[in-house]
Amino acid sequence: MTGTWRRRAVVCAFAAAAAFLLASCGLAHSGASASSRPWWYQTGTTTCATPAWVRVEGQVIAVGDCAGLFLVPARQVTVQAGQRIDVRMTEEYAGPSGNQLVPMFPLPHSSRPAVLADGAASQDRASETYRAMRPGHAVLTTQGWCLAGGAQIHGSCPVLDVTVVASAQA
Repeated sequence: MTGTWRRRAVVCAFAAAAAFLLASCGLAHSGASASSRPWWYQTGTTTCATPAWVRVEGQVIAVGDCAGLFLVPARQVTVQAGQRIDVRMTEEYAGPSGNQLVPMFPLPHSSRPAVLADGAASQDRASETYRAMRPGHAVLTTQGWCLAGGAQIHGSCPVLDVTVVASAQA
């Protein structure tokens, strides 16, 4: 085996081992049945750690990239006035013993609460429901890491770009 092939074999073995370790680090959901799992629960294993999950009209969308960065420009959605948007920030282990789950980034806030109102946050501060109030445009933003034009930026990052249209009932 030549040096180049040996290096490739070592790199492949390392990559396979890393993928296995990352996959095995998934959260254990102790005995929860499929019907009792929260909407953001994802089955299987993955090495993709998107920073947030969004649910709009029952459709669950991964937000950001697999490296845990939000993207500029943000994912765009259109909702009707009166509809709700659920956001779940991905959690990571922290704390003195390393076994406490905390959100990777703070919950986002609406740039225009009169258009998209912030709701009550969950007790663990990882989930929030937002309500589309009236037609207009708003951006949910958080403090974190984002990828803009190929550069990583730390600061205010867009999570979701929301257009609210008049409800069909109006």
